[in-house]
Amino acid sequence: MTAVTVTIKKSGDLVYEPNNKVRRGQPVRFVLDPFNGPLWAKVNPPACLVATNPVTLDRTSAVPPIYEDPVSESAEFMTYAFTVEVPPVPEKPHLGGEAETKNGNLDVTTDPPKL
Repeated sequence: MTAVTVTIKKSGDLVYEPNNKVRRGQPVRFVLDPFNGPLWAKVNPPACLVATNPVTLDRTSAVPPIYEDPVSESAEFMTYAFTVEVPPVPEKPHLGGEAETKNGNLDVTTDPPKL
């Protein structure tokens, strides 16, 4: 089963490839954009994934800035919201230099009929 990739950029919306529709057991991968991504991002995963604890992706660590986890086999068929916190863009500082929160969602859909 192909993974759904959520790409995190410094500014703008989260990018889903191929889209934000997932099935039970399907891997979901969160990555920092290699060209326009922030130095770090804190992913607060949606409740539909197996692991739901926050994860920090850090471009400066020895570990590649990728986090992957499958959709739970018991996830209900519905839309699950999640957030990703990224540092403020230096050119456009936010109030007090606080992290910017990006909102996303994954839509857990029914499995296609088996032939």
